[in-house]
Amino acid sequence: MNGWYTLYVSDDTRSPFTKTSARTQIVTKIKELMNQYKDEKLSIVLTGHSLGASLSVLSAFDLVENVVADKPVAAIVFGCPQVGNKAFRERLQKYTNLQVLHIRNTIDIIPHYPSRFLGYVHTGIELLIDTRKSPCLKDSKNPSDWHNLQAMLHLVAGWNGEEGEFEMKVKRSLSLINKSCDFLKDEYLVPASWWVEKNKGMMLNQDGEWVLAPPADEDLPVPEN
Repeated sequence: MNGWYTLYVSDDTRSPFTKTSARTQIVTKIKELMNQYKDEKLSIVLTGHSLGASLSVLSAFDLVENVVADKPVAAIVFGCPQVGNKAFRERLQKYTNLQVLHIRNTIDIIPHYPSRFLGYVHTGIELLIDTRKSPCLKDSKNPSDWHNLQAMLHLVAGWNGEEGEFEMKVKRSLSLINKSCDFLKDEYLVPASWWVEKNKGMMLNQDGEWVLAPPADEDLPVPEN
């Protein structure tokens, strides 16, 4: 049961971005924000998709057990693999201030891994959706489409339950579905996998030289203490 946990707590001295673990980065930032907003009523929500979903569940559990025992914490995750065994799930459920919501596409295979045969189980409350109910999506046989985050967000925006008809309730661009795949029906005239970084990150500076653009603030690594 150490697979996801190892990823969560391991440092990487070879990383060109940050050498500290995901746990160190998250806990450091949460403590910083808690101090910054100490006079306000706080709650914490983590979210992630696929591997990020697994780390979000672990982080939420870690926070209520070791950092913020008196504050509500939630993890809203998409396409989450099984994170732990029954003992982990039972321990997580003991915390009344912790909630986990897993949005899962019913035909997505990733949430079935690593598998109950290795002792893993699902964690949290599941919201089952089905990409086959959207009239906007192709009848894809590609498992990566079934696991696509943008397709899941599209389904959530129009989901009316297993028995209800799909109907968009939230304004959300259909073009986002094809951001990194070819799942949207051709009639919408949106090219497949259309998102690319402009000029691969190169920019023309004041001296007329093409140089690598500096990263956006949100992409800067967390300072290491």
